[in-house]
Amino acid sequence: MAEAALELIEVTFRHEIPSPTFFKPWNKRQGPGVFSLNLTLPKGEILGLVGPNGAGKTTLLRMLAGVIPLDSGTIRLNGDDLNKRLEPVDYLLRCNVGHMPEQVRWNGSESVLETMMGFAEMREGNIDSKKLLELVGLSSKLADGLDTLSQGMRQRLSLAIALMGAPKILLLDEPFNGLDPVAAKSVEKMVKQLADNGVSIIISSHHVSGMADFVDRLALIHKGQIVAEGKISEIERDLGLSNRIEIAGEGKMPDFEKLLNKKGELISSTNTANKWKAMVLQPDSKLMSRILDNGHTIYFWHPKAPDIVEMLCNATGLKIEEIGMEIDPVSMLPLRYRGEEE
Repeated sequence: MAEAALELIEVTFRHEIPSPTFFKPWNKRQGPGVFSLNLTLPKGEILGLVGPNGAGKTTLLRMLAGVIPLDSGTIRLNGDDLNKRLEPVDYLLRCNVGHMPEQVRWNGSESVLETMMGFAEMREGNIDSKKLLELVGLSSKLADGLDTLSQGMRQRLSLAIALMGAPKILLLDEPFNGLDPVAAKSVEKMVKQLADNGVSIIISSHHVSGMADFVDRLALIHKGQIVAEGKISEIERDLGLSNRIEIAGEGKMPDFEKLLNKKGELISSTNTANKWKAMVLQPDSKLMSRILDNGHTIYFWHPKAPDIVEMLCNATGLKIEEIGMEIDPVSMLPLRYRGEEE
């Protein structure tokens, strides 16, 4: 593995949430967050940080950007333990890490260029604001006011500011939100170029689809913990989600028990209104021919890519109902701490 640009060792941060009592209505207690998390980001790697809403993605990125402090744990930059430096850890992170938040409310009559120059004045060294805006495709919007920008343009402006100071670590929180397909491909190309030049990048998302050919590795986060990590193909294999085919056709459902080979397995099937659909694990290369030779009609056949819910269910052993996309504060407590009194 390449030299590590960033290492997290037992990193923890917990949000404080209201817990009023009769005598202390202002009382608070520790709630959800990131729990004893370990993660390594090699130089020049693109890491996809994937998890449902409320899993801890944004909290983790804010910690790495120096926006919120660590409760405990160690962060190393290029092998340098930041806890042993004289400067505060959050200051060192802000000096070395570029951060693009998920949503920034760019409002007002100030122009795009004026906004960039205002942020540039807060950074050390000379920053070419026009060059950065050109890099993200905003060179024609220099004099436009912030109120006139579309959501996609606001995303590009946030990215340009994150690139100030030529950071070697770049954190992108849902960077493709609000971008049309052409703009998204442009950002994806630029991110790959940055990685080729040695920049280490973490991209957070609540979708797995579309990342297979884009990221080098995937880290699946749930309840503030990394529950699976590695190349997407490796995670699929380890979780039993690889080599699956979705098949659909018309007429009578094929007898898959007779048509599948010894390794093949019928995972699920539906048969309604003279149409059928099935998912098969580890089909052999001649399965389609056997189905057609038995007089069945196929109009749909393609590999089934796992979604985030499937990955979480297999990684945690929980059911879909237990995973949920809407997570309340209690369910966001990590698996290892479930039942803890606070």
